[in-house]
Amino acid sequence: MTNASIRSIPAGMTASTDAAPRVAPQAVIGRYYLAMSVPFAIDVITLLVWAVTHREFRLLPANVAMSAAFLLAGVGIGAYFLIRPIGRFIAGATSFADIEGALTSLPRRSAIVMAVCYVPMVALRMLSREFGIDLDAMQEDPAVPDLVASFVVGTSFNVLLIFFVVSAYLDQLCEHLFRTRDVNLHVFHGRFRYKVAVALLFMAFAGVILLSADIASYSGERLVRESAMDVVATIVGTLFMVFWINHALSRPVARLDHGMRQVAQGDYQVRLPVTSDDEMGHAAGRFNEMVEGLSERQYLRDTFGKYVSNSVAAAILDNRDRAGRVVDTTAEATLMFTDIEGFTGLSERLAPAEVAAILNAYLGAVVPVIQRHGGVVNSFIGDGLFVSFNLPLPCDNHAAAAITAAIEIQRVLGEGPFAGHAALRTRIGINTGTVIGVTIGTDNRLNYTLLGDAVNVASRVEQLNKQFGTRILATESTVRSAGATDCERLGTTDVRGHEDVVVYRVGPAT
Repeated sequence: MTNASIRSIPAGMTASTDAAPRVAPQAVIGRYYLAMSVPFAIDVITLLVWAVTHREFRLLPANVAMSAAFLLAGVGIGAYFLIRPIGRFIAGATSFADIEGALTSLPRRSAIVMAVCYVPMVALRMLSREFGIDLDAMQEDPAVPDLVASFVVGTSFNVLLIFFVVSAYLDQLCEHLFRTRDVNLHVFHGRFRYKVAVALLFMAFAGVILLSADIASYSGERLVRESAMDVVATIVGTLFMVFWINHALSRPVARLDHGMRQVAQGDYQVRLPVTSDDEMGHAAGRFNEMVEGLSERQYLRDTFGKYVSNSVAAAILDNRDRAGRVVDTTAEATLMFTDIEGFTGLSERLAPAEVAAILNAYLGAVVPVIQRHGGVVNSFIGDGLFVSFNLPLPCDNHAAAAITAAIEIQRVLGEGPFAGHAALRTRIGINTGTVIGVTIGTDNRLNYTLLGDAVNVASRVEQLNKQFGTRILATESTVRSAGATDCERLGTTDVRGHEDVVVYRVGPAT
């Protein structure tokens, strides 16, 4: 096997590519130089292994010095100019837009620097005897096919290796910048499929090229020896390539999978660092845009649900026609109206701020009770509420739920004063009937409400509490639908637009 072929064997060096968002800026830059020194380490270790195996140490210092000159000094100078703009950004001397191009092209430019430094070094070693310089005494004279194959495969290996080593470093660097500076890549000129294709083609044909050159160059015992060594070199080189390709390409995939699982669990705050300029980086960027949209949608749903019921907000936002309104729905529902007793007098005695505080405390106690029993607060009417059960939110046995909620409201109100004032008392009217849920208004101002005669009756029944001296009144339709047996029939009465309305007292007499 030729000396050039031996030099292409990776002899073992790994650098950590774990994301380290909390490391110092100097350490982040230092890791780039460490990544760029991988081929030098491989070359030196390869020279040492060959020298020990063949007991040839005479020319080892000259070869190591040459490797240091080309793969440390030469590569280091090129690496300095490549990483310098990024270091300036980390130091706060420039903007991210100014260095984004340098950041995304870092693996490609690093591979070019490696090729520029590696090719003349190997060529000088191979052709040293032609110039009367003895640098290759550690090997037998190679045949031309083996020489060319070793040169092509060795150069390609180191160029590809540095590309994926720096790609793995770039993944770490971009994550660090994302965590510490809140910046992400937006330039996507690379192609993931090309990276994978080139790596696979190299691993598939490198060994074939070396073995074919051996067959064309040697025979007998030397062919066996050279072929065996090239097979070992191919296996070791493939392991190195797989290791770095896995670091460079699999981490963005795993990160994207983790982010999707977070979103599936309802976490809309997750964001991913964009760490490459290819399709995977583009996918991470699109993922962030998607989650941002979901977060805004959730914010709209939550905020909208504070002004209308959550069920109405959800129905509007989920409408695939994007009409901005809920589909009209007709159903049987139980309607409830409430009104605070003596609220007008209370408003006259207290300052507006105190009235607002009392009203907010009252609503904070009453509304959760309604929601807990499946009711929907359709609107706040001054100090009163218009509540519905079974529309727009489905509610099993809605009449019974409304009665239970009304009783619990009275119990909660009797537990103590609100905002430091006397306990409040409220009157409640309940009726069951067919209504329609509709969106009414103009193109730029809409409101969801329930319409129907049953709504009007419920409102009138609430007002009848003054006449009967009760706290909760329900119509016969509600009592029968609920199957309630502890309600007292008070008789029939007339309400505006209706005669002989049968009403029941719900709960204890006042």
